[in-house]
Amino acid sequence: MANLRYGIVGAGSIGKVHAEAISKVDGAEVVAFADPAMDTRQAAAERFGVPLQYDYVEDMLAAQKLDVVVVAVPNVSHAPVALAALRAGCHVLCEKPPTVNAAQAKEMMDLAADKGVRLQYGLVMRFSAEAETAKAYVDAGRLGTIYHSTVQIWRRRGIPGLGSWFTTKAESGGGALIDIGVHMIDLTHYLMGLPKPIAASAVTHAKFGVDADSYNYLSMWGTPVPGGPFDVDDLACALIRFENGASLVLQAAWAANTSDGMDVRLMGDKGGLELSPGNYVRVLTEDNGFIADIKPQYKAADNFAEQHRHLVAAIGDKSRAIRTDGRQGFVLQSMLDAIYRSAAEGNEVKIEV
Repeated sequence: MANLRYGIVGAGSIGKVHAEAISKVDGAEVVAFADPAMDTRQAAAERFGVPLQYDYVEDMLAAQKLDVVVVAVPNVSHAPVALAALRAGCHVLCEKPPTVNAAQAKEMMDLAADKGVRLQYGLVMRFSAEAETAKAYVDAGRLGTIYHSTVQIWRRRGIPGLGSWFTTKAESGGGALIDIGVHMIDLTHYLMGLPKPIAASAVTHAKFGVDADSYNYLSMWGTPVPGGPFDVDDLACALIRFENGASLVLQAAWAANTSDGMDVRLMGDKGGLELSPGNYVRVLTEDNGFIADIKPQYKAADNFAEQHRHLVAAIGDKSRAIRTDGRQGFVLQSMLDAIYRSAAEGNEVKIEV
């Protein structure tokens, strides 16, 4: 069978991560990049041996018959690029967050269904070895009924691209919550069994990026833009309530005076589970009359390559479900929207999904 022909829209940092991952996947090849930044596009094409280059997604879709389009552009462009690819009959892998609002995510979900193509979101932590291991314990019933979870991701100084689109609400849709908190909410919700969210209560803070001249850091993802805006959150805290009575508490920070770290804690009536992607999984239970911890051993995984293997397999077998599909992206975006609205209004907000 011929390889699936991939086009990547966005040749920057995350676009190159996807190109590297796809190069490891049997049955897939990147044949085109689209990016208006010529130097960036040419450098990526040369590095990965990609033969075709275009300025814009419309040019690429008009010139080539592609099977899959990867959306690796600033958040505000996720929906326009993904919708163009879906209309052209392409399967789509869209980077996180799904979009900048739930209405756009619903439009993408509906169009993918109408076109009969696959829509997968780049919620890559679900494909980590730790997530796979934890899910096996959850699915085996070792935790019983999961009634509460906590999740946190802390960066001491980790604001990306200060002054760029990352920190401009009109282009990003938000800050720490929508950039890194999105991964942690999604992973935790997935491990809880995807209960239906019904309400969110939240607060957000902006304490570090607002004064770029005094922001002290060692390294930065993306390219800073001196004098650029910072009108987003650098810390978000939220409580999400679910229809089944379960709850989830989130803390996510780009910058805070605390140690770096991330972890998920699931609490069930038969056992608990703690995990940190890339680090560990612990099952907290009882054994032979004793309180006991299980520390499973497992093989490491390449999260990005695994998500593309998953998509390739699902395209080849229509009976296979997409792990991070359009519906789940819509629900996730609805939770993000509710968190931001709650923080702005100062009260609990209902989630309609």
